[in-house]
Amino acid sequence: MPLREAFGSTRSPGVPLILSDVVAELADAASPQQIAGFGFALGQRLAARVRLDQVAGLNDLEMHLNRLWSDLDLGECRLHADETALVVEHDPGLLRPEVLSPAARPFLLELLRGTFDACFRALGSAPGVQTSAIWHERTIELRHGV
Repeated sequence: MPLREAFGSTRSPGVPLILSDVVAELADAASPQQIAGFGFALGQRLAARVRLDQVAGLNDLEMHLNRLWSDLDLGECRLHADETALVVEHDPGLLRPEVLSPAARPFLLELLRGTFDACFRALGSAPGVQTSAIWHERTIELRHGV
């Protein structure tokens, strides 16, 4: 599929296109578990770019994370809390499931999971709390809770 059809005529695919192709190359040499681990580790590194010292609540965290996602052209997120977890609804922007290669989908999940997990832990999350990530149609839901 031509890039213009895959990504639309108004925006360049930029980082999403490179990310998808990097993962496709990795899939030739690494196992899915290794690729997922790389995604998680990269996400943790990305979290270090978030100004957590300026975060006083979920709205602040959402704003700072969305600045990161915007800079990388990786969509945007919404954060809220429910009875058992902090919940993130992440719209992956140009990295929709129908655009990403099958190998890149788990990588993106782990990249996001690593970023959010590292941010929540840096803000004081308990060690036993887990972060999960799953696709729901065209969005990714992450949950940080027990």
